[in-house]
Amino acid sequence: MKQKLLSILLLSLFSFSVAKAQSKTITGTITGKADGIPLPGVTVLVKGTNTGTQTDTKGNYSIDVSGNTATLIFSYIGFKTVEIAVGDNVNINVMLEDDSRQLSEVIVTGYQTKTRTDLSSSIAVVSGKEIADKPIPGIDNLLQGKAAGVQITAENGRPGANAFIRIRGVGSISAGQQPLLVVDGIQIPDDVSPQFYNTLNANDVENISVLKDAAAVSLYGARGSNGVIVITTKTGANTPSQITYSFQYGTNAKLPDNFKLMSTAQKLQYEYDLGYENYEFSTWLQQSGFPEGTTIFDITDAERQAGWNSLIANSHNWFDDILRTGKIRQHQVSVSGSDAKTNYYVSLQKYDADGITQGSDFKRYAGKINLGTQIRPWLSLSNNLSVGQRTTKELRDTYNSQNPFYAIYGYNSYEPVRNPDGSYNITSQGLNVLEGIENQPETKRFLNGYNSTTLDFHPVKGLNISTQLGLTYEDYKQEYFVKPNSILDEYIGDPSARGSKRDLGITEFAYDWINKIIYKFDAGSDHHFNVLAVQEFQKDITTGYTLEKKGFARGDLSTQDNGASNTGNNTTTRTIWTLASLLGEIDYNYKGKYYLTGIIRRDGSSRFGANNKYGTFYAASLSWLLTQEDFLKSADWLNVLKLRASIGTAGNFSGINNYQSLDIYKFGRYNNQSTSFRFQIPNPDLTWEKKLKRNIGVDFELFNSRLTGSFEYYNEATSALLLELPVSQTTGFSSVVKNVGAMNNSGIDVALSCDIIRSKNWKWSAYGNFNYNRNRVTELYNGATQIDDNNLLGTTKPSYAINTFKLVRYAGVNPETGAARYYTKDGEITEQYSSDDAVLLEGKTPAPKFFGGFGTSVSYKGIDLSADFTYTLGNYVFNYNKEILVSWGDQVYYPQATEALNYWKKPGDVNVLPKADPNNFTYDTDLYLQNASFVRLRNVTLAYTIPQAITKKYKVQSLRVFVTGQNLLTFNPHKFFGDPEVGLGNEEDFVDDIRGQTTLFTYPTTRQFTFGVNLTF
Repeated sequence: MKQKLLSILLLSLFSFSVAKAQSKTITGTITGKADGIPLPGVTVLVKGTNTGTQTDTKGNYSIDVSGNTATLIFSYIGFKTVEIAVGDNVNINVMLEDDSRQLSEVIVTGYQTKTRTDLSSSIAVVSGKEIADKPIPGIDNLLQGKAAGVQITAENGRPGANAFIRIRGVGSISAGQQPLLVVDGIQIPDDVSPQFYNTLNANDVENISVLKDAAAVSLYGARGSNGVIVITTKTGANTPSQITYSFQYGTNAKLPDNFKLMSTAQKLQYEYDLGYENYEFSTWLQQSGFPEGTTIFDITDAERQAGWNSLIANSHNWFDDILRTGKIRQHQVSVSGSDAKTNYYVSLQKYDADGITQGSDFKRYAGKINLGTQIRPWLSLSNNLSVGQRTTKELRDTYNSQNPFYAIYGYNSYEPVRNPDGSYNITSQGLNVLEGIENQPETKRFLNGYNSTTLDFHPVKGLNISTQLGLTYEDYKQEYFVKPNSILDEYIGDPSARGSKRDLGITEFAYDWINKIIYKFDAGSDHHFNVLAVQEFQKDITTGYTLEKKGFARGDLSTQDNGASNTGNNTTTRTIWTLASLLGEIDYNYKGKYYLTGIIRRDGSSRFGANNKYGTFYAASLSWLLTQEDFLKSADWLNVLKLRASIGTAGNFSGINNYQSLDIYKFGRYNNQSTSFRFQIPNPDLTWEKKLKRNIGVDFELFNSRLTGSFEYYNEATSALLLELPVSQTTGFSSVVKNVGAMNNSGIDVALSCDIIRSKNWKWSAYGNFNYNRNRVTELYNGATQIDDNNLLGTTKPSYAINTFKLVRYAGVNPETGAARYYTKDGEITEQYSSDDAVLLEGKTPAPKFFGGFGTSVSYKGIDLSADFTYTLGNYVFNYNKEILVSWGDQVYYPQATEALNYWKKPGDVNVLPKADPNNFTYDTDLYLQNASFVRLRNVTLAYTIPQAITKKYKVQSLRVFVTGQNLLTFNPHKFFGDPEVGLGNEEDFVDDIRGQTTLFTYPTTRQFTFGVNLTF
């Protein structure tokens, strides 16, 4: 027995020794086959395990394997993946072969993935690396200038503000114009998608696909008309196990103005010259012993100067009092990896950004868990979960002194912040914004999340059957409190019930159930097919409430149960919409040269009228890969040349309210009795807006794929526009929504990228995209000639671009009298202003004629420097900021820019403003319509990656430190007054504001500087 035990022990020791002897370390260097340059960041993975590493800046790697039977996988973007058996080797050097970028790139189309080779459609792809580590919380803003054909403009500079996204122009007159958002295959409701851009952590994004033409957007039928943005998040697949921590700290400040306000001395003189005496000077006269009734015009020059000196000595800068430099802090940790059966990605992020004034902070907590596992060889399961909670402190964004960004220009420098007794001075505006920020707090809280669970079956080769259930959730809460006895409460509150509170809440829950079949097969060696069939059902349920009370005993008691009485504005709401769809797509290619795709989708929506419940959408596209032809194979300088074309339809139902097609009645009171009344006119024919899209393009790669790009021409005709038609007042209504009218967008998208230098130590690359769009309204309704916009600044008219400015033309100043002059609609000059003389200013619209982005990056060993620019050219903005700060004297009571001093003073003065007079009125004319073209240095990042020879000593895989600056320089060729990058005029006075139409003291653009560290181990 003892001998047997000894034998077992010796055998175990021998087996252990053999296993230990088989464990070894493999080292080597990875280079590019074409140029021999070392490749940093190549993933080296032991096949069938989660053991892996990456090459350092010199292309070197080191990895432990269990024995001679192991296989190493070498993968790197832009190169072909290589598998090598270890065998007896301890040193394995690999030369990776270039894989044509256009051909090898995997594109997510929403319902499936395809290689660029198989695509005949127009899809722009933005890598997650391009938007990571930027000090901006919203993914929508981070996309600015990154994709051809996509114009993105921030609403304003508020932390967490969303962006206007327009893909290939403005696609509708009054319906929704934002693209559909799809996250991990799930369609996000249109009213929720703006919050998702801000809730998702950009560092969790793997890539973003922007679907533009019919062959891409027809997949989404009635929701695809304005384009589709498909976001795919990280899964950890095909990566070694790793933990990453990143940290950022930075500052946030207002961009400097490109104009100056009058100094205190200049403003006092300006007031005197215009015959105005301010309240502070009147107070000085009283305090200085002058007889009652004495004015500034009754005293000597010396006495007046003494009073001015007193005001100047006590003057201050409201910018310093109201604004501040905010702080940005971000922490993130993620864990990811994979083995033969399972992949995972888990992340947590905390993001804090202070606004540039009190009461405008942004805070976000975001978490993500993505898991995937191969249950059986024929069955896999994945689950993507993302949850984010964000809180924003809100400021009034309106045209009065409750808005701090009007107040900094609207309070005179000689007006004190506080009165002698310590109370806030209400200023000449009747308010003090600092008191308002303190006593009218407003907070918005969003809890957003989605979960996508997918079960994939692979019963036979080439066949994939899947079912996916996506759940989307949003919980929104808003609180606005006017504290008792505050200045605003004194103005608008109930004297018998001081203080008021409004609580508003919306909960939205949606699910998207997708059943999908993908079958790939070959018919012989030349014919290749990919068939997609989808059944999809979406349902959205929204509930809401509004609660208001007044009569609060103290300012720190702000819950509704502390209010004394209801205001009568307590309501609840509930709405539901559904969408049922069938989709089919077939891809065919012959010999890898000729590609053909056909798509058909059938949508049925609860929003549509009874006579138009269902709509059919289609697309067809084809492409020809010329570089696979024999006559081009000898052209070594030409790597890829591909021609493609597409035509098809898509729809837009985001402009239809959930019950707009129905005959709706509401309940009320009449003669103290309950009654019902008709609320809207039914329209059983109501349906989606229709768009016919046509696209032709060419993709190319030259000189060993150093120069890549695409050129596209598109033409998109929109019909059945959703417009309000006037009806007879005898119906009890003024209008009804119908499908009438048409418009057209056509243009060019160009995208280029170039590796200028690819040497052992140096890399220099550049990119750029150029976009031209031409918009024309082709038809309105019932012979209507035009539709004036709500701001009465522009008009939509057939044969003109949408929202073309319509203004009275300014003709300068009468040099003899100083009177303002105008052109009549017939072109004659008059000194009598009349709004009837307004004319359409062809070619002058808020939409730019050209827009895009460009940038460059340079790296030397571990140092890299990148710069990104964005630009818009040919757009016009009505500059209310200038009209108010460079007035004709009617704004004498408030600060003015120094430019306002250049007014008519004597006969013969030319190139001046009209004679300044407090009784003037500064009219809306094209004098204040400005070309807002600009080029902006959006981002500069300088980074250093510590050599792995150093970090490996501390078991650190990668350590990168960086500094970044945002909005550093602006080139403004037409001397726009203020910031030429305009989104909203402001958020309250222009509720239906047209993107980029006006400026009106909204939250300004800010400049950020941040320092960051990325640590991986």
